[in-house]
Amino acid sequence: MRRIVYISTSSGLPAEEVDRLVESAQRNNAEREITGFLLYNGRNFLQLIEGPKAALMSLMATLARDPRHSGMLTLIDEPIEERSCPTWSMHRMHLPFDVALRRANIDAEIPAFISPEARQLVQNFAYLN
Repeated sequence: MRRIVYISTSSGLPAEEVDRLVESAQRNNAEREITGFLLYNGRNFLQLIEGPKAALMSLMATLARDPRHSGMLTLIDEPIEERSCPTWSMHRMHLPFDVALRRANIDAEIPAFISPEARQLVQNFAYLN
């Protein structure tokens, strides 16, 4: 099993389209045994996905061709013993405008079993705006 964290630049998606994207991912990921979460700040995505290596490689190839974003950069690609978010086929972490509230929300939502490196990347991304 593996964990991948990547960032990319949005093609300018409205929030409603991101919600539809997450709903679609929830359906598709459940069939592929992939779990994870997505953050979207209005310009960029950060996504963490976990699952069987073959399923993740197939998903990454599909994501690389998706015109809704560009400039995918893999930040973490690591083997894992257990999932950090086993019940999330795909979860969207929302980023409130207020920075203090954003910090509190993200810190409360980040899974307990996530690696320290992945936790730091998620926090850094969330705290940027």
